[in-house]
Amino acid sequence: MVALATKLFDLIPAPVAAVLMLGGFIFYALGCVRLGYGAAVKPLVLDLIERAEQEIQGTKRGAERKAWVTKVLRAALNNSKYGRFISWAITDETIGAVIQFFFDRAKVALSKE
Repeated sequence: MVALATKLFDLIPAPVAAVLMLGGFIFYALGCVRLGYGAAVKPLVLDLIERAEQEIQGTKRGAERKAWVTKVLRAALNNSKYGRFISWAITDETIGAVIQFFFDRAKVALSKE
């Protein structure tokens, strides 16, 4: 059994294994940041969606409301303590997806009432 484990570990050279481990850690950290980002900003996003509904009145203005919420979230991210360090990893498409996710959930919740 020990011989089998030794042969398996000898297949990958140590520097390659270190690079693979570092790459895995980086992808893991980015995934945690993106998942945590979505969960941490839920109250803020829902509040901004509500404010956009009140401030930008009129029909067929959903894209304008979404752009406003995206702009405010990007500014909040850039002004936060640690947000400046991870803002490069969070694209506007990601922010748009987070907004759309919470908007859809709020819409479903309101339709059930």
